[in-house]
Amino acid sequence: SSSAAPLCVSRPRVAEPTRPRRAHAPSAAVTMYLGQERWAQQGAGRFQVPQPPRAPIPAGRSGGGAGEVGQVQRFAITGCRHDVVGPIVRGDFVLSGSNHGKPTYKKTVQANGLAVLIYFWDERDGAASSGWWIGPEVGGNMVWGHHPNRTSATPPTSGWQAPHSGPPDATMVLSAPGRGPMTAPGMAGPRAPFAGAMAQNGAQQQQQQQQRAMEMQRKQQEMAMQRQRLQAEQNAQMAIRKVVQKVRCATPENFETVKEELARTLAREFDKCGAQKAKLQEESDTALDQAAKKIEEISEQRAKAQEARKEAEKKRQEAVEKAEGLYAELATLAEAAEESSKELQTAVAEFAQQTGLETEGKMNEAAEPVQALIASATEKATAALDFVKAHAVELRVLPQAKGKPPLAKKPAEPNEEQEEVAEEKPTAQALQKLQLQVSTSKLLLDKEVKSFQIAVENGRKKAIAAQEMKAILSVFEKYDKDKDGLLNKKEILQYAKSEFKFTIAESALGSIFSAIAKDGKGVKKADFHRLTVAIGVLRERARDQERRKIREVQEKELADKRAQLQAKVDEIATSIKDVEDDVAETGKQSQALATEGKALKATEMLAKAEEAETKVRATAGKVAGIMKAASEFGTGIEVDAALQAWFEAEKKKLKAKSVTLDTQVQRAATAVEKFRAEAARKDAVEVKALVSKVTMALKEHQAAKSLTAEALFEAIAAKGAESFGAKELTSFVCGLPAGGDSQVLSEEELQRAFRGLDEEKSGAVSKAVFEAMLMVLMKVTKDVAITDGISIREATTLRRLECGEVVQVLEGPVKEEQADVKRVRVRAMQDDLEGWATVAGNQGSLFLKEGADFKVVKETILTPGFDIEAPKDETRKIKESTRKLKPGELIELRGVAKKQEATGLTRMKCKVKADGMVGYVTTVGNTGIKFVEVV
Repeated sequence: SSSAAPLCVSRPRVAEPTRPRRAHAPSAAVTMYLGQERWAQQGAGRFQVPQPPRAPIPAGRSGGGAGEVGQVQRFAITGCRHDVVGPIVRGDFVLSGSNHGKPTYKKTVQANGLAVLIYFWDERDGAASSGWWIGPEVGGNMVWGHHPNRTSATPPTSGWQAPHSGPPDATMVLSAPGRGPMTAPGMAGPRAPFAGAMAQNGAQQQQQQQQRAMEMQRKQQEMAMQRQRLQAEQNAQMAIRKVVQKVRCATPENFETVKEELARTLAREFDKCGAQKAKLQEESDTALDQAAKKIEEISEQRAKAQEARKEAEKKRQEAVEKAEGLYAELATLAEAAEESSKELQTAVAEFAQQTGLETEGKMNEAAEPVQALIASATEKATAALDFVKAHAVELRVLPQAKGKPPLAKKPAEPNEEQEEVAEEKPTAQALQKLQLQVSTSKLLLDKEVKSFQIAVENGRKKAIAAQEMKAILSVFEKYDKDKDGLLNKKEILQYAKSEFKFTIAESALGSIFSAIAKDGKGVKKADFHRLTVAIGVLRERARDQERRKIREVQEKELADKRAQLQAKVDEIATSIKDVEDDVAETGKQSQALATEGKALKATEMLAKAEEAETKVRATAGKVAGIMKAASEFGTGIEVDAALQAWFEAEKKKLKAKSVTLDTQVQRAATAVEKFRAEAARKDAVEVKALVSKVTMALKEHQAAKSLTAEALFEAIAAKGAESFGAKELTSFVCGLPAGGDSQVLSEEELQRAFRGLDEEKSGAVSKAVFEAMLMVLMKVTKDVAITDGISIREATTLRRLECGEVVQVLEGPVKEEQADVKRVRVRAMQDDLEGWATVAGNQGSLFLKEGADFKVVKETILTPGFDIEAPKDETRKIKESTRKLKPGELIELRGVAKKQEATGLTRMKCKVKADGMVGYVTTVGNTGIKFVEVV
């Protein structure tokens, strides 16, 4: 940035001969510049000003062979390519003083708020810092330019480095006013008297420099001694403060030791602390006081902690004693629960081994003692579990066992009198064993209860089986009439008939008898159950035969019903098949219309569309009948449940086929509708062209005969009629003289043209509509005068027509001979003012342009009548016939705009270009809002 100095020398230099100069850090802008100029080459460290040539420079010559400005009061610097340094150093400089025996010059105008000086610096700071410098102050850190010449008495005229770190800039030149750069001092002739004074001043300064050098050497020795003394003081202070820090961190255990260490350190180092003695003494005393207080606080805290530990230990002992009592109680409950479970286990095992429990009563009698044991064991196990749950928190304080107990030595000879049972001490491990003992007892109890329940169930089943067997055997004895312990064939037949109401066939009886009664005598009591099973098998076979007969009958009936339903399905399917061909043909024809229509006229297309619509309607009627039949199929028909799924699937198939046909017909109808729309569009274009031709022919005839629109209407219509029809129009146009557009129109084309002229679709063209069609509108494109006569020179100006106005042409165009321009008689749509206006000037300026369309700029409505307010009985009709006009729609004028007195609205008759609808629209509201504007 040019708002800050761009260069900075980071070396110390003497600013004044009498005192050393302090180096300053470069500014942010300078650092930025240095980063661009030098740091990218030398790194982010310090940089050195380029060294001047080591060879001695001859007196009066610069290092680059340049001259000097000489003994002048004023000179100027020109040139300098550098973008930043150039604007700073360029300008006029005047003599402002001297430095190191040579003159100093100052720029007459500051640069960015800083002075610009040129001064000399000798070799006191080294050869690299000597020479001529350009900067904001003498001997300052900031410099913009440098010249290494140390022998010239005045600034060199060329060879300057700007910036000082760059190469010499050949364009930078110092010159006195009125002359160019000067030659070297050795070639310039005798110097002015100022040179002698400068030499004398230089000798004095050299003597002063020697004195200052000796003074500086003495001061440096004093400073070295001072530094040694300060270092000793700092070491002593550091040693004392290190021990003071130990005192601050002392604990009751090492406080006395640290205190003694502090005393020894103070005795050894205190006298070396110099001016810090008082402060160090205060720090030591403060540290000791604070440490003593801290030690006292720590001791008090430890005492309180010790007291709290004793109290906690007391409470813990009390809790342990309580837990030991609870442990003993739990041990008793656990032992009782374990004994009851084991006792129950024995009782259940004995119950399961009992025999002779043939009846349920005996079974219940044997089970009562076991049930009593179950109740007792359950009560004890529950008591133990509830105890553990209720006192879990209190028992948690039991101590952990301290290692494993030593193994007891087995005595050589057992002594029962001295044998003692060592009781296990209450510990957390012992509590876990007790809890496991209680859980094990409960598990054993549950297991035995389940085993008992199984044993009781098995016993009951055996008792029931025994009772049933006894009953079966009693039946055997009932039918064993001869009491021989065997059932013969006759007895078996009687048994089956009486017990099962089933008569065994002779062949089946023989098979049973041969299989069970192998000895041929009869069925033994031990085989009676086999006989019962065999009779059951025979009974089931008989039932299967009956069910098969019923199923066969039902299947036959179902097949007959399905055949009847299938016939009805086939009937509708046949109808669908018959219609499919018609639908395919209709679709093919409708799809081909778009291609055929490209080569047809509108009338031919409309005829084709009518024919295709007839075909589509006929086909659609058939499809509608099919769809109705398919959708109603099944209504009122009772369908067997077994056929319901099949019947529903068939109905769906029929309905899907009918829907497909309907879709195809709809597609064909859409194609025909699209074709008709295209035909209508083409017809509208053709009719519009025909209307244009007829209108042009009528206008040509009107111009040729100089007829007004009213006169032309009366020529077409019957005498006294307010409208004319297609016949009158055809007759009139066909009777027009040869040569006009009407000669190329046939009667059919004139009939079509009449349809376009009949905008109100009433079968006749009224006088108002006819005059509106022939109306010629022109738009004012440039302000022009409207006058009361055709002659521009003789007529009087009525007013000026403004650009954008619309006028109706009443007569012309007529050539005005004097001005050689075409003039028309017009009526201004704005105020109905009539007069003459110029169409175009004789220099080519266009004032009136034929044609004027109108555009809707704010949404409004198109109504069938001029009056927007209607009686209540007509409101519904008006609403049905109105149409919204949206902004952007184009309309054509069909009547002059008039103001409705009742509402204050300005309304006009128009025709919508988009759809040809004719009606009245509001152009300006009663508040001045515009709804319609001229395009």
